[in-house]
Amino acid sequence: MRKRGKRNVVVFVSYARLNSRLASTFLSLFKQQVGASKSYRYSFWRDTDILVGEDWRKAIENAIDECHLGLLLISPAFLGSDYISRKELPRLLRRREKVVIPVMLQPVDPEHHDLKGLDYWQIFRLQRVTFRGGPKAFAGCKGEERNEFALELFRQVEARLNKQFGSGSPRR
Repeated sequence: MRKRGKRNVVVFVSYARLNSRLASTFLSLFKQQVGASKSYRYSFWRDTDILVGEDWRKAIENAIDECHLGLLLISPAFLGSDYISRKELPRLLRRREKVVIPVMLQPVDPEHHDLKGLDYWQIFRLQRVTFRGGPKAFAGCKGEERNEFALELFRQVEARLNKQFGSGSPRR
């Protein structure tokens, strides 16, 4: 059931299986933030939603086609995944109607890692003037910083959705 005045946003979560535990930790904190959104009602899809016996490739393709937002949890394993590089990223990036939010789950080096077409996308990292060495990936955050990471990402996702859908009153 829809909550009054909120726009539904289906989120496709792309991550490397090697990062399952870290991705789950991040998503738990992020879902707490989006669950209290004034403007949007978020529902998340990830590969753990594929039922036994389903054609997993088709399930992923359908989930990408039906999503409004692609949340890309970037890590070296993500960038090294052949399936993500050949199937998921091209399908998400070629569609202008999709909002794509790359999130630095683990540190990568843009000078040495192949970013698989994400070179020109603004990648979210937590930025604080007190951080030595620059912004942090989620994995580099500890304790309360992880909550701050999720909160700041939530703010930026909402701003991006408002820009995509128009900042007027949300559609039902």
